[in-house]
Amino acid sequence: MVRAYVLIKTKTGAQRGVKNALQALMHVKEVSMITGQYDIIAVVETKDTKTLGEVVAMQIPNIDGVEETCTCIAVD
Repeated sequence: MVRAYVLIKTKTGAQRGVKNALQALMHVKEVSMITGQYDIIAVVETKDTKTLGEVVAMQIPNIDGVEETCTCIAVD
């Protein structure tokens, strides 16, 4: 199992819509709106790095309202 924490910056006013879209994705296990430099954090868990790459590089950035992402892969 591969786990990543994805920090997401959204367009102003898009937080709720992005959160709902993230919750609908198959490999997204948890989503929270946060304070600070980023607006949302998502926990993504997949069986391998290839699938993880598809989620964080293709699916999440294509959600309407997502401006920027920062992916942190767990190593423990």
